[in-house]
Amino acid sequence: MGSLISDKYIEKSLERANKGNVRGFFDIKFVSNSDGLMTFEIEIPNTCLNPLGTVQGGMIVSILDETTAYHVNIITNDKLIPNSTDIHVSFHRPLIIGKCFSKTEILKLGKNVVSIKGQVFSTDDKLIATAMHTGLLLSTEKLK
Repeated sequence: MGSLISDKYIEKSLERANKGNVRGFFDIKFVSNSDGLMTFEIEIPNTCLNPLGTVQGGMIVSILDETTAYHVNIITNDKLIPNSTDIHVSFHRPLIIGKCFSKTEILKLGKNVVSIKGQVFSTDDKLIATAMHTGLLLSTEKLK
């Protein structure tokens, strides 16, 4: 889970994700991988606003779900993807529309279960939300 990750698997993972409907809400780009911490840049459209004019909490959860799943898929060379069994999210402050960043880290990658930490940050590096994501590992071969 180091920093040597093939661009091929990054592209393959994002290509797989583009087939899903969640990507219709967000433009997600892989930024970096350093010491097991992946960073993604997310552009959030106005359709994700709540009545207060900030990003709706469920949309933030979707960002965390997507980017933590990308992390698993990328580091397993597109062989595995998590099927969520639990996502616990703590919200620290509101998120303003526009760009944000998600930083993800695998806490434990077992044979059948994965635990991932994900955090959303504003463009000025303020912590917005933290997720603890657990998932059953599914083979991508079964998804074809």
